[in-house]
Amino acid sequence: MTDPGKNSQKVMIRIGFDEGLTARAERLLKALDLSEVAAKVTVNWNKRLRTTAGRAYSNLAKIELNPRLQLLPDEKRDHEINQTFLHELAHVVAHARNPKRRIQPHGDEWKQACADLGIPGEERCHSLNLGRTTRRKNFAYICPACEEVIYRVKRMNRSVACYSCCKNHNDGKYDNKFKLIEKRLV
Repeated sequence: MTDPGKNSQKVMIRIGFDEGLTARAERLLKALDLSEVAAKVTVNWNKRLRTTAGRAYSNLAKIELNPRLQLLPDEKRDHEINQTFLHELAHVVAHARNPKRRIQPHGDEWKQACADLGIPGEERCHSLNLGRTTRRKNFAYICPACEEVIYRVKRMNRSVACYSCCKNHNDGKYDNKFKLIEKRLV
């Protein structure tokens, strides 16, 4: 990857396991009396992350960060890496504190974990411009009545009818005469 700044010099970015952030995660988890989770936590830089800054696999105590965070301007880089790291670690903490309950990803338990990690009021989404992933649409589905077209990347696995036509002409219930017709685009 190259620096998106003025000059196009090569920038070395880390990929894979991050020993320093993993050790920091262990210390923070132990400070919150979560030693069992601290023993298995890992932090990795995953080059497959495209539009998200980070991701947590709470049940595995695994955190993945987008390496593009390392390419941010100097004045933002450390702050954004730290915020993303703590945001994802909060998911691990919230899950560890509530192992038998299904909790909302950014619910009260996560907000409490954020506060305990020193980032109270953390937002659910970031505002970083990491780019968008665009995927070619492989299928088009056409309504035989209104001719509305819906484009999809993946094939629909079941029969689907035009929502607007079913709503307007059949009280919102499925009607086979509005069944979408599949057309493969590639």
